[in-house]
Amino acid sequence: MSDWPWQLASALSKLLVYGSFVSLTGALFVLCLGAGPCARKPPGSSPHILWSVAARRRISLLMLCSSGVGFLAMLLFFLLQVGQVNQNGVKGMLDPFMMQLLAQTPVGSGTFLRMAGFALIGLGVAGHWRRLRQEANPPLPGMILGIGMLGVLLCCMGFSMLGHVADLSLSARVLLALHVLVAGLWIGALYPLYTLCRTEPAAAVFPLMQRFGQWGWGITLTLVGAGVLLLNSLLVSPGELWTSSYGQLFSVKIALLLCLLGLAALNKFHLVPALQAAGAGRLQRSIRGEMLLAALILLLTALLSTVTGPVHLMN
Repeated sequence: MSDWPWQLASALSKLLVYGSFVSLTGALFVLCLGAGPCARKPPGSSPHILWSVAARRRISLLMLCSSGVGFLAMLLFFLLQVGQVNQNGVKGMLDPFMMQLLAQTPVGSGTFLRMAGFALIGLGVAGHWRRLRQEANPPLPGMILGIGMLGVLLCCMGFSMLGHVADLSLSARVLLALHVLVAGLWIGALYPLYTLCRTEPAAAVFPLMQRFGQWGWGITLTLVGAGVLLLNSLLVSPGELWTSSYGQLFSVKIALLLCLLGLAALNKFHLVPALQAAGAGRLQRSIRGEMLLAALILLLTALLSTVTGPVHLMN
């Protein structure tokens, strides 16, 4: 059986994993930002988020679905690796001996960590989702944020054990985990922010967008800095960006990232300051553009980690 069906299926499973991870990370980040101004209350009390229950339900449902999709997509990814190694068709994906063998490799360890992270977040969000359906305005338990952060960290550790960076130094793997984390904080927050712009009054969204913009500087610098250092570890020379298929795909990813940075700057310096006066319409359209660019970046990332790779790591 040719390898390309396995590679295509693996790329699709990775795309689902990446999308689920960034959705969870970004939604948690938005919840943290929303809870911040309300958290200055007597010790022992939980913060209330000043958004409508409908908006909170949408964000919680997004997290619940993302944790389930991420868990199942990660399981599918592992079974696809078993099948690709076994070379015995679809039934080879369920070979118990090969499963046990692969589970003892970094592929197995990385899979377990990410599945554990998705499961942990899903269990935490499920309890809050039930309260949102039963109560008018339940507080946001701090435990949800704590469990969510732990789950995100487990996923980041899993990312650092899989793919091309698995063969690199510890520092390169730490850089990847950091890069993945800040990417999730940024692009994963786009859909929750878009939802809030659609459903909440501008006066309620404006402080949140301001806080997101303040964090944006650190997120952007960390994302770009970690990405440049990581790229330096993956490529032998800058010329590979034009001479290798991996480098050419990476160049397209860089171009998309620059466009994304441009839209983010437009939001921060023009659309957010004008939010209360001009309404959220233009900001919504800009965020939709950011989401489209982010989806293309995730697709390219899945392809880069599956169908091609750095020349010196592929030989």
